[in-house]
Amino acid sequence: MTQEIFARCGSCGTLNKAPLMRAGMAGKCGQCGAAINFPAPQAPVSVTDSSFDSYVGAAAEPVLLEFWSPTCGHCIRMEPVLEQVARELTGRVRVAKLDTSVNSRVPSIYGISGTPSFVLLRRGKEQARAVGAMPKEELIKRFSQYI
Repeated sequence: MTQEIFARCGSCGTLNKAPLMRAGMAGKCGQCGAAINFPAPQAPVSVTDSSFDSYVGAAAEPVLLEFWSPTCGHCIRMEPVLEQVARELTGRVRVAKLDTSVNSRVPSIYGISGTPSFVLLRRGKEQARAVGAMPKEELIKRFSQYI
């Protein structure tokens, strides 16, 4: 099922919906044609091999992508940290997660061999990488020069 986001038109009040990949982007109201902005998510977005290109590759802002696995204890411990990072950096960076246990194409492209792995991407191109669990401050520090 495709995830969707919603934005209310300031001109006519119509509630507009769009695919999640439009988060943080401008659009037009389907009713009156006025310009609207779809909100950026304040939580990590789950991406898959099939949604990766449209969400990560199409993003105007950098994307911090965590490669994780539900059987990885360090990944589970990083979940609340990644949520804090997503809230703190809303509007500056998109935060996404990709489950390596059910997606193999994207991890293969980026040479991911362990989890958790964090890759900062801009238009799908790797800018920086960090591996392993770490505090929120350290995670932000590792990527701050690219954000």
